[in-house]
Amino acid sequence: MKQTITKLALAALAFGTPGCSDDDSPGPNRGGASESQELTLTPIGQLNQGADEINSHADVTARSSVKMNYRSYVNLGQSVTGNDNPNYARIKKLSDGSYILFNHYGGQGNANGFDIYYATSPDLENWTGRGLFLERYVITNSRGNQDKRVFTNPNAIVLSNGDLLAFASYRANMSYNYLDCQYDHGIVILRSTDNGRTWSDPQEIYHGPNWEAHMVEMPSGELQCYFSESRPWISGGHSGTSMVVSADHGATWTPGLDQTPWRVIRQHWENSDKNATFYTDQMPVVVRLNNSNKQAAALESAVSCVNGSTSYAISFAYSDDKGQWGHLEGDETGPADRQSNLFDGAAPFLVQFPSGETLVSYGLSSRMNMRLGDAEARTFGEPFAALPGRGSWGCLELNGSHEVIAAMRNSEKPGDITIALARFELNHRITATRRTISVDGGNAEWAATDDALFVGEKSQAQATLRCSCDDRNVYFLVEVLDEAISRDDYVNILLSPANEGDRLTSAARRIKVSHSGLKSTDIYAGGWRETDMGVTVQAAYDGTVSDNSDTDHGYLVEVAVPRSQLDLASGEILVNLVLFDSQGGEDAICPTSSRSIANWIPVAGL
Repeated sequence: MKQTITKLALAALAFGTPGCSDDDSPGPNRGGASESQELTLTPIGQLNQGADEINSHADVTARSSVKMNYRSYVNLGQSVTGNDNPNYARIKKLSDGSYILFNHYGGQGNANGFDIYYATSPDLENWTGRGLFLERYVITNSRGNQDKRVFTNPNAIVLSNGDLLAFASYRANMSYNYLDCQYDHGIVILRSTDNGRTWSDPQEIYHGPNWEAHMVEMPSGELQCYFSESRPWISGGHSGTSMVVSADHGATWTPGLDQTPWRVIRQHWENSDKNATFYTDQMPVVVRLNNSNKQAAALESAVSCVNGSTSYAISFAYSDDKGQWGHLEGDETGPADRQSNLFDGAAPFLVQFPSGETLVSYGLSSRMNMRLGDAEARTFGEPFAALPGRGSWGCLELNGSHEVIAAMRNSEKPGDITIALARFELNHRITATRRTISVDGGNAEWAATDDALFVGEKSQAQATLRCSCDDRNVYFLVEVLDEAISRDDYVNILLSPANEGDRLTSAARRIKVSHSGLKSTDIYAGGWRETDMGVTVQAAYDGTVSDNSDTDHGYLVEVAVPRSQLDLASGEILVNLVLFDSQGGEDAICPTSSRSIANWIPVAGL
């Protein structure tokens, strides 16, 4: 049973002498609270709410990172998805702040869709399955035979006026491969003006075999619909990206229904099995780059086919500065401004944060991978695994200025196919708030400090870090949400000035704190050595330490570091936030096994 009492405001001047005890007993020199107390801790979802200037971090994207919020990770089953084999998940945040999630269903063993299902949620936690959105039905195809129109690859866009346009590819299932039946297939859109509660009748906007449509709204209001154009009468591996556009918010489209679309992105690839050259660059996801009309497209490109196995890579193509693409004729390929086959992968998705960072996701070896890129979507960092589970056809959706939602089909457990979904938090340069902090183990006076860093992708335990400063000290607030506080849990705040080698040097500092206050302060000298830094610390906790019979809430720690202990000549310092939890292990912005500081996060305004 938790006991709530008034916190003892203990002075916390830390003397880190070599003989100083490192036990967990709170004491006047270490800034620990003597008993549990009720705390109001701030989750990451309530931080980073201030709007960054557009491309505010374009000069420092290489140091940015995204971390999955483990507490947000869910697997949505049949009661939400509407079927037992959901594929091609696409999620959108609506104009009223709620969410809509689409998937397609083709039956067991069929990845391509026959029917479209959807679900809605007010908060990404509570979902309501809405059932069928587009259902297959019987038609007569162009050869006069009975056939079925089936639907696949659902997607949507929220327009600047708040309207929601949902769209999907359709095909006549029995006549798909025949040239004389090419207009039996196409793209259909539906419009909602009330955030998905009611819908217009379907409207056909393109006729011809296609897959994986994606839509962009330009500042002029023009809608651009990109898709993988398929010509299966030549080969199933013959593709490329084509488009149709609307100048009247989707009422009419150019080129017209039975006309050849504008072919805008494609390259050649060699199919060794068929001894033939085809086009590729499919599954387009196009974004208009910040502060520009220029567009960047992420594409799946076929590279080779040997013994029936096709290899794929991720390519990028770029429009001109006005957001326009050349129309490719005959055997032309393009555009010239492109990066072909940049890295292995398939089924990409691309977004850009307002602060400048681009983020691409893609499938590789049945895992969702991500890479952060620069503001031009040209240079990308090292890959990292994103959502747990094994799956395909993932997607991304911005959820505010510092968060992105990722979703994918999760087929980790045969017979229990779900849609996996989680929030990912953006860590990038933060700015210290200029003010003096009373180091008393509370967070009330930090309300005006919004910039925060986050770790919490490995277990339910997660931590945030905020920073303030005055002429004497640099202050940090650490808040840890933890349902099972252990005496072995702790947080490290690692600090270093930037240097040319991006390596730890003797100017680096480490401050180790926990629910019981200060554990040590250390200087780097080929390894960490405890030393007196004269820091002031005060901690408070809400829970029963190392007692799993109930659910704890977490702890917070305030830290004041004398400016004289830090190299602040540049007005910035780099930080690595490290949470160690007895259940989840180390969870850090950068692993502490590395001596590199290349991906530590800058704290500015010092």
